[in-house]
Amino acid sequence: MRLIHLHASHFLSLHEVSVDLDAMNVFIGANASGKSNILNALRFLAEGLGSRDFEQAVVERGGIVHVAWKGEDADQIRLETLYRDGPRVFCWEVRLVRNERAFEVEERLHETPGDGPPTLLLEARAGQGWWWSAQHQIPLDLPPTGCALAAAENDASFPARGVAQFVRGWGFFDPSANSLRRASLLDDTQRLDATGRNLAGRLYRLHEDHPAAYERVIRAVRGVLGVPDDLQFCVLDADGRVYFTQSEQGLKFRVHQVGASSGTLRMLALMTALFGEAGYGLVGIEEPENHVHPAALAAFAQYLREASGNVQVLVTTHSPLLLDHLAVPEAVCVVRRTEDGTSIERESNPEAVRKALDESGFGLGEFYESKGFGR
Repeated sequence: MRLIHLHASHFLSLHEVSVDLDAMNVFIGANASGKSNILNALRFLAEGLGSRDFEQAVVERGGIVHVAWKGEDADQIRLETLYRDGPRVFCWEVRLVRNERAFEVEERLHETPGDGPPTLLLEARAGQGWWWSAQHQIPLDLPPTGCALAAAENDASFPARGVAQFVRGWGFFDPSANSLRRASLLDDTQRLDATGRNLAGRLYRLHEDHPAAYERVIRAVRGVLGVPDDLQFCVLDADGRVYFTQSEQGLKFRVHQVGASSGTLRMLALMTALFGEAGYGLVGIEEPENHVHPAALAAFAQYLREASGNVQVLVTTHSPLLLDHLAVPEAVCVVRRTEDGTSIERESNPEAVRKALDESGFGLGEFYESKGFGR
């Protein structure tokens, strides 16, 4: 299954934004243009599904007032996503409707056959919900802010169960140096945290249970940065924590995790997300160029292209150099800030761009700089 389209209405800076999505998607633009809000919108859906309720996802973003577009009164926030599963296409629509209590959720899910009208599979409004099997209408018992898709997923006969399972396999990552230096609790090792705070534990679990994936991660990091030669793990039985040390060529002693470079730690986290998490169907990464020397971006771009063969990749970036090394015009989504909120322009004629690059000698990033992507 693949996410093929996002439409966001009145969500943060996404006043009215639609974008088609492919295996590789690179959102490039200036600061405050709205790049991160694209990933934020998808993460919001994943969090609501994961917790079976959208209330906490709203609270963590400051409340419904701060989730809504601020350019005008926003009584509704709408997120619509399309999914392709072979010949089948599903449309999941979530509306947050503001009211005196804060908000309530309206939710619909359709299947759209290629040659016929859409079939409504699920509908819910303010806690009253149903899904339809071939024979019956199945009621759902929900709180007013609950996620109907998560509730329907519990039944193995629900025809759009695969959509829910796919969304559960989304991961979003912006690892921070302080989080990456922490030792990890051994009971917090099942999935890499968005900030990388359980990096040591996740790598330890891969090393113990999935050695081929672990070696793939280490080889990829070494291929980009030249380090580490290896990792060694230390489990502290007293408090159930694990940390690692790394060896580097030319050093007599090993480097403790707390003293490793920010770039090395961040790359370990990103490669774990791309190659170490077998359950992910979609991975979103914020500004992978951070803490990475420009000369290393060519190798990193190669691994991004490789990963996109197995997992859908969405990347935000400021770096034209990363585009130069990716050299995939059809992946580029130029994000701009306008008076009417964020706008997204996806390349509509990649073959013409390739021809222009061949004739001009420009790299892909230089080409988009010349068009003023950061204006």
